[in-house]
Amino acid sequence: TISSRIILFVFLTATGTAFVPSSCSRLPRRIGLCSVNSYCRGQSLSLVTEEDVIELVEKAEDLWGRVEELRKESEALSLQAEDVGTETEAATKEAEASLKTGSISVSKMADAQEAQNKALDLGSLLEAALRKSEEADEVEVLAEEALAASERALEQYLIDFPEAAQ
Repeated sequence: TISSRIILFVFLTATGTAFVPSSCSRLPRRIGLCSVNSYCRGQSLSLVTEEDVIELVEKAEDLWGRVEELRKESEALSLQAEDVGTETEAATKEAEASLKTGSISVSKMADAQEAQNKALDLGSLLEAALRKSEEADEVEVLAEEALAASERALEQYLIDFPEAAQ
């Protein structure tokens, strides 16, 4: 009867769920086992809400913030490595010059050891900077994916709730 259809429509609108016997081209994460271009009979489908969109946007923002943080850490490590590199170069030249003059002594060996330690510190800093940069690259990929997901969710939200576009 018409009154039962109206009640069903109101229920579906209020709960945001429906049984969709049509092609599933809407947000695969919401559809479960349905994939794009498959035919889904009797699968429950949730509409994309404003809260869903906000959650995805916030996730993307958090990831972009993490990317920025990692890039800054990598830059700081690179600058620190540059300073240590300058110190290493000076220590190495000093140790080389002292080893070329006269016989080997404990102080000359200590100078060489200091230059070697600075070179090791430099290598560690460069490795840490590289790791931070690579981690930033990985998080950036996730951030791009999160941004794309939030854009898809917004598009779907505007389809699910066209009155929101006005």
